[in-house]
Amino acid sequence: MRHLLVSSADEGLVERLREFLPADSVLFSARGVDATLETLARSSRVDTVVTDDPQIVAAIRDEVPGTLPIILLPPGTPAEAALRLLPQNED
Repeated sequence: MRHLLVSSADEGLVERLREFLPADSVLFSARGVDATLETLARSSRVDTVVTDDPQIVAAIRDEVPGTLPIILLPPGTPAEAALRLLPQNED
């Protein structure tokens, strides 16, 4: 089971990703630096963060210890292309 946090001003990104993920995937959604960091603080289950905001990447690197994978998407990246960038499950 994969747990992804999607942090984007694009409300549709989560739903577009959901269409291509396996049914057992769990998606969390946040907007902005504060909401993203709060979600990460409340959920230790997040495997990967997907965002289109470089400020989110910088904030996570500054505030969250460890090496949480973060996928920085260029604006307008199709969901199928974004999913190819995700690390493979190791289950």
